[in-house]
Amino acid sequence: MDVILGVGVAGGLGLADFFGGMAGRRTGPVRTVAGVQVVGGAIIGVYLLATWQSVGGTREILLALLAGGALTLGVGFMYTGFTWGRMAVVAPVTAALIAVLTFAVGLVRGERPSSLALAGVGLAIVAVVLISRPARAADVPASPAGTDRRFGLGGELGLSLAAGASLATFQATIGEIGDAAGVAPLLVVRGSAVALSLAALGVLWRRTGGPRLAAPRRSTLLPVLASGFLLLLAHALLLEALSLGLLSVVGPITALSPAFTVIPAWLFLHEHISRTQVVGMVSATAGLVLVALG
Repeated sequence: MDVILGVGVAGGLGLADFFGGMAGRRTGPVRTVAGVQVVGGAIIGVYLLATWQSVGGTREILLALLAGGALTLGVGFMYTGFTWGRMAVVAPVTAALIAVLTFAVGLVRGERPSSLALAGVGLAIVAVVLISRPARAADVPASPAGTDRRFGLGGELGLSLAAGASLATFQATIGEIGDAAGVAPLLVVRGSAVALSLAALGVLWRRTGGPRLAAPRRSTLLPVLASGFLLLLAHALLLEALSLGLLSVVGPITALSPAFTVIPAWLFLHEHISRTQVVGMVSATAGLVLVALG
């Protein structure tokens, strides 16, 4: 079951990243991150009000606050890369680091997956690395559709590594919360993320001279709503997956999310997918089968 949930997390994260990247190209990464976090916070807030769930004790709240900070940094770095770089580079490299770090943290914690599951995880990590191989410069257009590309490969990789480290920290921290409080700690995660995002948005607003605020356009609002909902759903599934399985197994599986970002980017933004990335996606499928059998 943890494998199925992990794939669900990967799908939710990948599609949320795609819609968030689309919104970021229209309104900027800071506004997009703030909007995504507000949407997620509103949804989980209404749910918890309707069900009257507790957000947990002091330990759970502190861990959720830390997770919210790591999430905000990770999403901020990644969406900046999406906005002014290539999704087909930023998403896979970020996921590759998440896969390696969560696997390592799980082993350090004393987790010991079965031999078959370990082989599957290893194959999944190899698959993420293959998917992370950027296309040759000759195959990539100078500017992705819908944006002026500002970062070269070095900038894209730097942002990807920062995002991967932050999001791996988020996963490791959220796994420490446990399942006793259900999804309620996600409200604290979102509250922390919303506060940090709005603070960053306020700084940006002041640096740009305090322009008159305008209602978001529909073309921007819909991707932000979709990204906020999908990100929240993915994190709810992540909590459940980590309560049932091991971080060293679940983490690398969720890191397969680039497949769900790169394919829409290829279909709708005409970003190039190399043969190596296709081989990586096939390898990922084989790795998931091994993990499931283990």
